[in-house]
Amino acid sequence: MAGLPDVALTRRSLLRSLAVVGGLAAVPGLAACGTSASPAPASGKAEVLRVALPSSIGSLDASKEAGIMNYVVALLCQEALVGVGQDGSLTPALAESWERKDPKTYVYKVRSGVTFADGTPLTADDVVASLDLHAKKGSTSAYAYAYANVDTIKADGSTVTITLKEPDASFAWTPSPGTLQITSRKFVETTGENIGTPAGKILGTGPYRVTEFAPDSHVTLERNDTWWGGKAPYRQIRLDFVPEESTRLLAMRGGSVDVALNVPAEQIDQWKAITGVEVRTASDRSLVTLAFNTAKKPWNDLHVRKAVAHAVDREGIVRSVLRGHGQVALTVPDPAQWGGVLDEAQVKDLYGRIPQYGFDLAKAKEELSFSSVPNGFSDVLTYPSSGPQLGRAALTLAENLRTIGITLEVKEIPLEQWIAELGKHDSGVYLGWYFATTGDPSEYVQQLLNGAYAGENGSNIAEYANAEVTGLLDDAKKSTDDAARGKLLGDALVRAAADVPYQPLWWGEAATAFGPKVGTTEFGPYFFVAPWATKLTPRS
Repeated sequence: MAGLPDVALTRRSLLRSLAVVGGLAAVPGLAACGTSASPAPASGKAEVLRVALPSSIGSLDASKEAGIMNYVVALLCQEALVGVGQDGSLTPALAESWERKDPKTYVYKVRSGVTFADGTPLTADDVVASLDLHAKKGSTSAYAYAYANVDTIKADGSTVTITLKEPDASFAWTPSPGTLQITSRKFVETTGENIGTPAGKILGTGPYRVTEFAPDSHVTLERNDTWWGGKAPYRQIRLDFVPEESTRLLAMRGGSVDVALNVPAEQIDQWKAITGVEVRTASDRSLVTLAFNTAKKPWNDLHVRKAVAHAVDREGIVRSVLRGHGQVALTVPDPAQWGGVLDEAQVKDLYGRIPQYGFDLAKAKEELSFSSVPNGFSDVLTYPSSGPQLGRAALTLAENLRTIGITLEVKEIPLEQWIAELGKHDSGVYLGWYFATTGDPSEYVQQLLNGAYAGENGSNIAEYANAEVTGLLDDAKKSTDDAARGKLLGDALVRAAADVPYQPLWWGEAATAFGPKVGTTEFGPYFFVAPWATKLTPRS
């Protein structure tokens, strides 16, 4: 978040992290560019920040619709117990301190003097109510999977104690922004199912509050002057849903947009050429991967999966589609995701042991000849409208597959529809787009490879269920020793790669454009996994 990951999949939500955003306001001829948004007029005042998102959202509640854009909006208004620093480490947020008292017990000291945007004080009971939304039995929250191991949640004065059923070292990251946004018990009880809707909106302790939400159009935020973190730099933020890349570029040229995230790699030079515009790039620790539904014919055939894996020219995609702004992914987690678990040399050794399926159309054709469909077959591969680079990569794959007898129809669909379809696990092949919101390597590995997360609405969209791999991952969750945990996770990656449930494509890099009136000195991989607008500095 997902800094852009945004865009991409998540644990049980499927895209998580937050950072695919664009910016725009009024542009002549906007309607002709195909957007349904009604952009905000340029005010010319630094007190109004103008942003355009590349896709719309259907809910303000990220636990109901956990897509990238949902996080971009929600984390300006809501906070978690712990935050994520720019180095990927955990930092204090609404918990001023915390400790792991034993392998199964976490205790959080709730920050004093904090109020919600409606003026009511934050209490430990509010934290419990927020956690219960996801941890209670029968929860339909997109975060429920992250709290499945929770036994009890109790408040005592200003502390909250969470006790797990089994030890899980990675749980320390669960009450961070990726899977927790704290609201008040009263708001939960009075708003109910309307949370996240235009009528119900959301309530948090963050630097901004939602004043207007029009799905498929825009969100308007006003500054919360009682925020415990200080006064945010902008009085108002207007976020318009504008999918057209060319429209966002024209908007920046015309001075009607302040910030544009997810600048397309092929347009970076054009953005840099605009007077006063600064384009910042950073690894976003994202993963784009093909996912093969191992429970659906013909994708349940290992030879089919290997054939398609060999038909992907990953180096070519990074070179031509990403213009070099990314790296070929050798496995699920980015090498930088292993900090504190494996050192650089150990990561290099591990990645050298993971089976690879390089671009080789002769091998692809041979594998297909060994399969249950030697003469080929047809299928559909969808990608979200907010990820045009995914579409371009999919088209290059489709061209290659055509030469070996496989017809792959590539279709662009709205982000909300894409997320919903990923959750159903009905298709045979998917493009997964994930953004790390933590600095823990197990984030992706558990989500994508643990058999416990298969099934409808699960994050294991490949429906991959290998008892040996799941056993290794379950042992890793219980381990409190970093070295042992790293070995278990690594062994799981090596074993799973032999089954090819996924063909990782690339680890991403995000480009964000800041207009002449906006700057920041804190841009980095986790920029958007926080109340990001508070890190911006108005420029004259």
